Amino acid sequence: MPAYVVTWIHLLAVITFIGGWLFFQLAVRPSLLEGKTMSSSKEAMKMAQKMGQRFKTVGWVSLMVLVFTGSSQLLDESGSARIETSWGLIMMLKLFVFAIVGGLIFVHDLILDPFGEIGKSQRADTKPLLFAGKVVWVQRAIVLLSLVVLGIAVYLTSL
Repeated sequence: MPAYVVTWIHLLAVITFIGGWLFFQLAVRPSLLEGKTMSSSKEAMKMAQKMGQRFKTVGWVSLMVLVFTGSSQLLDESGSARIETSWGLIMMLKLFVFAIVGGLIFVHDLILDPFGEIGKSQRADTKPLLFAGKVVWVQRAIVLLSLVVLGIAVYLTSL
């Protein structure tokens, strides 16, 4: 496959991934929390659950596309010849931060999952996990670190 096609697929996956997380954090969550009280209604929780489950699939597909297209691009960039330069050092930093993002997504989707089995058992007697501290902070960290990865990628294009 030509390098420019791989690059466009990579960019499309980045846009989908970061755009989805930003949309959920900047549009969906605040709109569900609007009103006189900070507690969410059952209707809002059901809508958030549907959107979250749908985006979980889209997010994981985007993440896998990023891994495969990024690996392809890295191999096309002269492989190990550039790794020993400052470009390679910055690329390793980008991959390290990307690995942290992947780990946080793993924790969010498979351990803290607001709508998984843990979430269902805790929803009956506590504040819904969608709006609980740990889940919100993990989501914010994912968004912030994803933007850091994007910033590093932009910087790499100038080298």
